[in-house]
Amino acid sequence: MSGGAGAVAVKQAAEATAPCRVDLAGGVPGVLTLTVAIDRRAWCRIEPAEGVRVESKDALRKASGRSVSELVEDGTLGGIARVLRAVGVETGVSAVSQSRVPPGSGLGESAALAAAVAGAAAHAAGRGLSADEIARLAGEADPPGRLRDGQTAVRGGAVALHPTPAARAEALAIDPARVEESLLLVQSERPAEAGPADPRFLQDVSGRVLAALVEGRFEDVVALWAEEWDARRRPGWPSAEWERVAAVVRAAGGAPRPCGAGEGGLLAVWSPPGARGPGRREAVLQAAKAAGLRLFPVRVDLRGLEVE
Repeated sequence: MSGGAGAVAVKQAAEATAPCRVDLAGGVPGVLTLTVAIDRRAWCRIEPAEGVRVESKDALRKASGRSVSELVEDGTLGGIARVLRAVGVETGVSAVSQSRVPPGSGLGESAALAAAVAGAAAHAAGRGLSADEIARLAGEADPPGRLRDGQTAVRGGAVALHPTPAARAEALAIDPARVEESLLLVQSERPAEAGPADPRFLQDVSGRVLAALVEGRFEDVVALWAEEWDARRRPGWPSAEWERVAAVVRAAGGAPRPCGAGEGGLLAVWSPPGARGPGRREAVLQAAKAAGLRLFPVRVDLRGLEVE
């Protein structure tokens, strides 16, 4: 990350939290991507201090030095240090963070943490960063070559990221309760990188998922996710374990989708409930329990970045 701001001093303590995300379509650079913020939030506390102290409660690691740039060059907890430097904080700061989401989960945890750090640091230094500026810094924290999305962490809710030069973000008017009813996460024992797909195909599927969600045709998303899953098939993907999970989910009427690149072993599952009785969700939950799968419900986070 790079920031052209002059050095600013941390004048007070500040805390911030920002949500992680699940991609509902797209998820790669240059393709329409639909994301939803979820109730897994990253947290950061910034305080004035002598020199620089950085701590990650997730990694159980601490680092200290005379300047932020020193920690960036050292590489220890460098992600947090790079955000501090981008905000303009160079020394006189303590930063403690926790995301409660494993690195590489595919849930945008890097962007969520970066948004929390940037929001807290800017507030503590009395520097007025706009929401778009914080979103830019947060997006730059996502791994190179992956979708760089800081807007979802800052805005919350459901967001469409349009592949324009300015990466336009659009808040989607989708009933969060219906998303929560339809969306589950499943943890696989064997992580696997998602198979590649033609960007033109992904763009087409993303457009159709967007139309289905906006028009309230949540059932139609199942077939679209299944279509994408099949299009990603290649030698070596999916793994035998993911094939087993997908078979259980699809036989019960749902559809799986890798979270991020899939290296964290997490799959999103789309399975809307029945309109007047048991439906796909209920069948998927029952089948998953019988197969010994670990399924987790999620709640849509409408709060976005919060700083105090």
